[in-house]
Amino acid sequence: MKIERIEVRFVEAELEQPFGWSQRWTNVRSVIVMKVITDDGIVGWGETYGSGDSVPGIATLARVAIGEDPGHLGKIWHKLHRAVYQSHVFAKGASNAISAIDTALHDIVGKSTGKPVAEVMGGRIHDSVPVYATGLYYVDGYALQPLLDEAMGYVDQGFSGMKMKVGALPLSEDAARIRAVRETIGPDVRLMFDANESYDPATAITFANMVADNELTWFEEPCASRDDAANKLVQERSPIPISGGESLSTRWEFAPRLANRTFDIIQPDICGVGGPSEMHRVGLMAQAFGVKFNPHFWGTGISFAAALHALAVQPVNQIGQTSIPYQNESVLEFDQTPHPIRENLTEPFFTQTNSRVEVPARPGLGIEVDETVLERFTRGKAVIVDEPA
Repeated sequence: MKIERIEVRFVEAELEQPFGWSQRWTNVRSVIVMKVITDDGIVGWGETYGSGDSVPGIATLARVAIGEDPGHLGKIWHKLHRAVYQSHVFAKGASNAISAIDTALHDIVGKSTGKPVAEVMGGRIHDSVPVYATGLYYVDGYALQPLLDEAMGYVDQGFSGMKMKVGALPLSEDAARIRAVRETIGPDVRLMFDANESYDPATAITFANMVADNELTWFEEPCASRDDAANKLVQERSPIPISGGESLSTRWEFAPRLANRTFDIIQPDICGVGGPSEMHRVGLMAQAFGVKFNPHFWGTGISFAAALHALAVQPVNQIGQTSIPYQNESVLEFDQTPHPIRENLTEPFFTQTNSRVEVPARPGLGIEVDETVLERFTRGKAVIVDEPA
């Protein structure tokens, strides 16, 4: 079996209502979808982040995999990585391309062997993965009541935790929003907040102390994600655990942050860290360093399925007889914001029960992609590669 053809396309959908976070407002959701086809017709799906301008570069790197046996997952991963090592391309998104290819290859290997990806990765430790709701963005000109209604909706749905946005308003106003959400959801539901890199260290420390009495589980991305000195200062002085790492890629970027304990919790994204292969490696590194491992997610059912499989093989952080979410068992972000592509592209449409999602049991990623939906949301033309580099 050989990789014969790869298609890369940019897909985007407009939202009925825009929402915002500390950096900007958006009225669209978008992803890059990759389709990998073998010479015997098996199709694997991958996904990553980027713009329409990213598609040609991702396709160029994908060409390195043409003609390879998709079962040689490690060989292909390192061949792709070596192709961009020292080229300065790597820091500009090559890991996104590797992530999409690696996800698609796991899907192919699973389908060709009749095994779910978790079995391809060594066998599941968990049959389901604990999740928390991500939403609670700024909407309606920063109105408070929609935020509280949304938060209560997550409680009613059975989520055990949720994450909200801060950083676009004066500290006192965002602090008041956190207090209002905590009062609305009660003391027993986990609450996290995400500044999306919007603060300098002094401001982040001030804010952490302002809101620390609200029983908060973590403070996400207080400062620029690669400003290690700033994040370390906040980590040392904040009364709330600090998390970050969604934009970091590969074990090489995570290694110094783990060794220095820059973050109390790391949050790699399977669309950027390097796919299921590298997500698993980074997860094991986090366990070895005693740093919590709670991955980021903001894509469609393709990458969510891949993340579920990667977490199904993640050991508990500190060994004990009981797996306890947030304490020693990794929790996965479960984006609940509007996303017309995610809501229509894949079957099954993932849902949670008691704040857990079942790991797919069907071969490969365990999903089916509706290619009519994919075509409907495609912007521009798919780039196709079918010749080796």
